[in-house]
Amino acid sequence: MKKKIIYLLITVISLIACIFLFNTTSYAGYQDLDNLTYDVKLNKDGTADITETWDVYIYDTNTMFKTFELNATKFGNITNVKVKEILKNGEENEFKKTDTYAYHLEKGSYYGLKTDEDTFEIAWGVSVETSANRVYEISYTVTDAVKKYEDCSEFYWQFIGNTNAIPADHVAGTIKLPSPVSNKENLRVWAHGPLNGEIQIIDNETVSFEVDYLSEETMVEARIVTTDNIFTEKNNIVNRNELEHIIEEETTWADEANKERDRLKREQEIEEKMVKIISIALLVIIAGIFIFFVIKVIKYATLLVRIEKPKPEETMEYFRDIPDETATPAEAGFLYYFDKERDFKKNLSKILSATMLNLALKKAITIDKAEEDEMRITINRDFGKENLKEDEDAIYELLIKVRSYANKDKKRENRESISMKDIEKYAKKHDATFLKIIEGLEKTAKNSQKEKQNYDEKIMQESENWKKKKSGYYIGGFCCMCFGVFGVTLIAAIPMLICGILCGRLQKKTRKLTQKGINEQEKWKALTRFMENFSLLDEREVPALILWDKYLVFATAFGVADKVLKQLKIKYPEISDEEYMASSNYMMIYMMNRYSFERVLTASMQRAYNAGIRERAARQAAASSSYSSGFGGGGGFSGGGGRRRWPEAGMGGR
Repeated sequence: MKKKIIYLLITVISLIACIFLFNTTSYAGYQDLDNLTYDVKLNKDGTADITETWDVYIYDTNTMFKTFELNATKFGNITNVKVKEILKNGEENEFKKTDTYAYHLEKGSYYGLKTDEDTFEIAWGVSVETSANRVYEISYTVTDAVKKYEDCSEFYWQFIGNTNAIPADHVAGTIKLPSPVSNKENLRVWAHGPLNGEIQIIDNETVSFEVDYLSEETMVEARIVTTDNIFTEKNNIVNRNELEHIIEEETTWADEANKERDRLKREQEIEEKMVKIISIALLVIIAGIFIFFVIKVIKYATLLVRIEKPKPEETMEYFRDIPDETATPAEAGFLYYFDKERDFKKNLSKILSATMLNLALKKAITIDKAEEDEMRITINRDFGKENLKEDEDAIYELLIKVRSYANKDKKRENRESISMKDIEKYAKKHDATFLKIIEGLEKTAKNSQKEKQNYDEKIMQESENWKKKKSGYYIGGFCCMCFGVFGVTLIAAIPMLICGILCGRLQKKTRKLTQKGINEQEKWKALTRFMENFSLLDEREVPALILWDKYLVFATAFGVADKVLKQLKIKYPEISDEEYMASSNYMMIYMMNRYSFERVLTASMQRAYNAGIRERAARQAAASSSYSSGFGGGGGFSGGGGRRRWPEAGMGGR
């Protein structure tokens, strides 16, 4: 199941990363026209005054430009070029003309000139370093734009060529004749470009064209032909009849375009049919899945109602006695922390500290306060280990290993006692051995509870199965919700997620311990509540002070030792008398009360455990790192250095 979750996370993160990169990747010098309009006024002398309005999004661009292919057989020249910016408040900013070609222009300047023998270019400086929306107006006059034949006059102009690199969301234009034609039948119009474009005659002197979603490298051109003599063109005259040829040419192109439209229409119809078939099939599948999971929901809901939540046969507020006199702190901790998502490992330092306190009670070791926040542990050589249980023996042997390791240090004298710092050093040097012993406490405690019939792996497996099902339904439901943007899979996602919720509730209602284990767990919890509140109870219900050494061991394992000490001071004021306590047999109570013994010990054991964890992680990372280069060719860090005596780089958390 962990692998499935990891794979899902990798997939989701990859999708998010792809979406993020797709949406954030920027391209230098990018432009996108929101709207491009043309206003064309044809004059009697055959010239054309053209005004282009560019509503454009610009990214990282210094200069905008438009080029024209020069061809004496099509038109004469381009003159009267002007460029200005239309500001948001409606004001106009006239650009300053320059007669010198430049690849990059200063902002607010423009030119309109021949850049080579065949190209005329209009360019203007915009200087947009990041991104911005701008509106520019470019105007120019085309001489000899109208060609005059014997039987008609023709205006044939390409507004956008195939070399265009700027896409446009919308392109539109109007072409105004110098005077109305006598009859609409005397006016013919055509346009070439994407098949979604349209051109139409508005009235006897106005033609309009429009294109939605024009991609790059797609042309737009218009052809206006009239048989009325409304132009006085003198230069661009061709002495032949051309109307019939124009109509024949345009008819051929129109037939080709219509065939393409028919093909696209057939493809669209096929696609629509396939979409319908796939949609119906998908609906059937989703409906089947939906019904399947609805049946599961009903099944799980019925089971949830029928199953009773596991609970102790007798609930109790307080339990005065230790439930199991033979239990070690690890065994008691296994039961106490079991319902809290099996939090044994998170509380290892408390359980380990309690185990050492129990070893001290059994006279296997002696623990003394050496200095502030430091403990010394003396291992009793003559102690008979037959009184120790398996988990206690493991910790006792660990302390012997630490002592042997510490005594190998030539800088310190050979002695029987060890400090908490010695344990931390051992944990760093022998992290594998240290962690194996420490983390093995849970396995040992579990085996012990099996023998006592408090824990059964078959019962636990049923709960784990519900947990796996819950995870599976959540993953499936989440995936369906991700694809739910298509609408259909949301139908399946809902019952799947409901199944996941029901499986989670079934997991909580399923027994994880045996009934005997649940009963004993309740006693340990009730004992904890008793230890936290015993000062409020009747004197007769409180154990004698001499018994509290044992209670404090389990209070340490359950993390309530500080509260117990506060209660003891209220119930037994004499423990605040240092002389009395120093001469008594209550040494553990004395040490914990005066020196915060339990707090210091637990903190020290946590540091030792963390040291082992860090060392193992560092060793694993080093094993997978790059090799160091002896000749300076790069690679991983080496273990040398330090001879230059650089100042130490300290780290802290203040």
